[in-house]
Amino acid sequence: MYEKVIHNTEELNTMAVHLRMAQNFPELRLLAAERLVPEQDVEDFISGKRFLLAEIPMSEKNYASAAEKLREEMWLLKDQLFTDLVAQYLIERAKEDILFGFRVLKKHKSLQKCMDYIMKQAYQIAEKEREKKFGKKQNPKGRTGNQNQSFGLGIAETKVYQWAEEYYALEDEVKEAKEQAKERKKRLNALKRKEDRRKNAESDKKAVSDASQKTKEPAEQAAGKKQTAEQKQSAEQSQTAGKRHPTEQKRAAQKNQAAEQNQLEEQKQMAGKNQATEQKQTAEQKEIPETPVMEKEPTGEPEADLYGRQITVFDLLAGPDAASKGGKE
Repeated sequence: MYEKVIHNTEELNTMAVHLRMAQNFPELRLLAAERLVPEQDVEDFISGKRFLLAEIPMSEKNYASAAEKLREEMWLLKDQLFTDLVAQYLIERAKEDILFGFRVLKKHKSLQKCMDYIMKQAYQIAEKEREKKFGKKQNPKGRTGNQNQSFGLGIAETKVYQWAEEYYALEDEVKEAKEQAKERKKRLNALKRKEDRRKNAESDKKAVSDASQKTKEPAEQAAGKKQTAEQKQSAEQSQTAGKRHPTEQKRAAQKNQAAEQNQLEEQKQMAGKNQATEQKQTAEQKEIPETPVMEKEPTGEPEADLYGRQITVFDLLAGPDAASKGGKE
């Protein structure tokens, strides 16, 4: 998809940064699968653990000589006991043979693949020697019965260097291209299956949600229909009231006026009854006789006589007879 736009890893990283900023992770994973970027590196890049999606490979760099390329590969592999020895031999071999140096500079060739080739050849020889010593016995699962037997084999240094030269002499560019295409197809198919499973899960979830929504719809529809019917009935009543004949409207107005007059007459009658009741109560209160005033009882103090005579203590002690005699014995 991006072959016409992306030509190297630098452009790949630029596009990956753009897709990450746009939150377009499906396209980013697809791009990484097409370029055979490890899945763990992709997830680390999406989460922000990696600054760049992919490291620039050796195949995209331009080297002035085979020795420069081999020394950088030595530094990356960091294996002084085995890889460095083979690399030093290859550097001296490239200096002696210019054609061999051109083979080392091929884009698809690398020191890592050279070491894998050497290990593969050594393993095949060790398998043959073990079969000769222990025999070959197949178990039901297709495994040899002597797999757990320990076996050691020494390889001559000259043999190792020969295998290294054989690797760089191989015309395996077409083979590697086919293997990469096969791996790319495998990665894309796996990514497609994963995306399909995600979409199916989302569709199942949506189907469950739709089913639950459908169960709610009948009740909501019934309530809506009832409300609509009530609104329709109210509207019809309003329209009917507005469409009455003028004669009917006049009769209704006269009826309302007569009811108001009856109500006023009843209020007047009630007011007259209340006024008569009040007058009757007032008349009854006037007919009631006044309560006589009680005479004041005399006190023990002397009071003035009606005729102006002063009553003395002697008079009181002498009694009534003394008073008739003029206060004398």
